Amino acid sequence: MSGTDPSTREREKSPERSLGSRLARSLLPGVVRRNYALKFALALLVVVLLIAVIGIVSFVQIQGIIETDAENTLRSTAGIQSDAVSEWTAGMESQTRGIAASDVYGTRDRERIRNHLRDSRTLAGPNIVGAHYVGADHDEIVASTNSDYEGRSVGTTAPAWRDPIERATAESGGGSGVAMSDRAYEHNGQLLVTFARPVRVGDGVLVLVADVRQGFERLHRTDTMATTSVLNTDGHEVAAPRQTWPVELADTPAFETAREGEMEIHERESDVVAFAPVTGTNWIVVAEAPKAQLYEASETVGRNVGVLVVSSLVALALVGFVLGRGTVLPLIRLRERTQELEAGNFDADLRTDREDEIGRLFVSFGQMRDALQEQIRETEAARERAERSRREVTRQNERLDQFASTVSHDLRNPLNVADGYREMLEADLAENEAIDRETHREYVTRIGESHDRMGAIIDDVLALAREGESIDDAVEIDLEELATAAWSNVDHGDATLSVVGTRRFEGDRNRLLRAFENLFRNAIEHGGPAVTVEVGPAESGFYVADDGSGIPPHVVDDVFEYGQTTAQEGTGFGLAIVEAIVTAHDWTVAVDETATEGARFVVSGVDSDETVSEGATLEFGDSSGDGGRDVRDERDVRDERNEQDDRAQSTHDS
Repeated sequence: MSGTDPSTREREKSPERSLGSRLARSLLPGVVRRNYALKFALALLVVVLLIAVIGIVSFVQIQGIIETDAENTLRSTAGIQSDAVSEWTAGMESQTRGIAASDVYGTRDRERIRNHLRDSRTLAGPNIVGAHYVGADHDEIVASTNSDYEGRSVGTTAPAWRDPIERATAESGGGSGVAMSDRAYEHNGQLLVTFARPVRVGDGVLVLVADVRQGFERLHRTDTMATTSVLNTDGHEVAAPRQTWPVELADTPAFETAREGEMEIHERESDVVAFAPVTGTNWIVVAEAPKAQLYEASETVGRNVGVLVVSSLVALALVGFVLGRGTVLPLIRLRERTQELEAGNFDADLRTDREDEIGRLFVSFGQMRDALQEQIRETEAARERAERSRREVTRQNERLDQFASTVSHDLRNPLNVADGYREMLEADLAENEAIDRETHREYVTRIGESHDRMGAIIDDVLALAREGESIDDAVEIDLEELATAAWSNVDHGDATLSVVGTRRFEGDRNRLLRAFENLFRNAIEHGGPAVTVEVGPAESGFYVADDGSGIPPHVVDDVFEYGQTTAQEGTGFGLAIVEAIVTAHDWTVAVDETATEGARFVVSGVDSDETVSEGATLEFGDSSGDGGRDVRDERDVRDERNEQDDRAQSTHDS
């Protein structure tokens, strides 16, 4: 015992080691524990069993993956076909609205209406079979691209038009105003679908007839194993007008789910069916694929089996190699890993399945490595937290100092002016001379303006404190509507707002309204009374630009700081409030220094749902009256007031 390592004796005396020894003795017979060959055979048997379990689990997982991928493929096929049909019907509805929007129907001139219908059909393309104008009684065909229809009744000539006409006239007050046939109908060897919409001028209805085979052409061009068809909500095929009974699939729960607007999968004995609702219609695309082809993946399973066999052989070779070589290779590996740890590589692999002294040595080194790595991580994390906290405190202190200095300076100036005018007024009254009411009224006015300016500064300071709070309740906002509402709250004079596009996003409407108002006031204050302000969507947000004189290069980096302004009447907090509101939304705002004219502010990082390219120009202000006042007169008055302010402040200082 004197030659035994003390640490080894301690481990052998530990309760854990004693329990492990008792378990090994109870599970393994003595002949196995003492015979290396039997240990080797037992290890091989364990490896074989492990490979068998892995193979079975892998096979089950592969089957699940195959079925999931196949169903996703079928869903994708149905979705693609649904999008194709939706795109076709949307195009037909758009053309119907466009043709019905003409003023020609108000003339009641059959010849002009007929010419308009023929020209529109020519421009619409090959999908359109005919265009017809039905009179105010919704029955007489007044004008048509087919002269044989004119003067005839819808009920006798084209009964299939009645339902779309009735629904279009009933729904003209809302929605798209376009109604379409529930199913196709046959005429002269064609499968036709009717689109109807009341005309914009007059009481008649425009009927547009399209060839459904053109619209469903992509359904027959698929290169997948699936076959597709289109059903209406009653379960009848849209392209099978002679079908009298609903299809069998109409009775399935998956079809009911599709009717409610959700894509669904239905599995039958021999095939799998995917249902996809067609947006904007009451149609449902059905994609069917046989199971034999859909779930065919024998090659994949075979490759996996081959991989398992190869893996088992490699595993057996490795086990034999490890057990045959004994302890030399593990000791070499342990030495290499300790060298990696010494070099600072804490990702060194110290895992082992051995339970002897070498195995326990690996475990000890692994535990030591893990404990040291955890201590290093905790130390680095604590240092980073302390550094971030220090930087944040420093930054906050700097901003507080700047904030206090700015507020103190900006409040002191109007206060000094007000005191100066008050002292001048008191001096005039003390002399008991004839009172110059106009002069004293001007003094009182300037005192009031100074107090108003102080009130504005205080309001902006409070707003800056509040607007920087986090956003809790966000609502959906339309860019054009928000900009228009903000513009109406601003005294814009002869300035013009141009909204060149819109997009929808979520945010705090009241705060964003204030941000837009501040940006508009900033543009008017610096760009002049006749400035043009432009609002539109940007790549990841939106922008506000003007055609004024722009921002001087030396102040671009400081435009969002407290008290930064070049306007005579500005408080210097407007853009700081804008930045606080934008930051509270987790967005960013910056000056676009690439703008060649005026100033351009870009808000980025906005999560947008929709972008619309069409824009609108909104004009506000009047070229006459107060809106058309002479700018030079305003500047003269402003200069005169500034001189009076200087005299008042000089009086106060003296």
